[in-house]
Amino acid sequence: MRPIMAWFLVLLSASPVLALDWARARMEKSPRHREWVTVKHEGRAVETFVVYPEAKDKAPVVLVIHEIFGMTDWVQDLADQLAEAGYIAVAPDLLCGMGPNGGRSSDFPQGSGGGGMSRCAGINRRGGADARAVR
Repeated sequence: MRPIMAWFLVLLSASPVLALDWARARMEKSPRHREWVTVKHEGRAVETFVVYPEAKDKAPVVLVIHEIFGMTDWVQDLADQLAEAGYIAVAPDLLCGMGPNGGRSSDFPQGSGGGGMSRCAGINRRGGADARAVR
């Protein structure tokens, strides 16, 4: 492998880790109230991250939907930024219950990316899809 390509791969693989460090650091300094709540509906429980603005008045709500990587520190930081702007941010972990041993996004191996989402879509390990999995 060429040295430039090797360095490129190292930088590419390190960038997600570095990207989450700044989000985690921002969250730790946030003065806003944030909490995890469990939302139950039709036999399914979804862990949901909620961040409240620093205001006593009623506030509008924004629903934050994560991407294929699940509930990352970046998504939680985005919810915090929305609360900073005056919104109640509600971010459900849609991979909740689909992680290893019924866990959530944080229980997938780091760097697995779409490993959790493939379960949602019914995609098998060989790249094929089960059309019956999505109803």
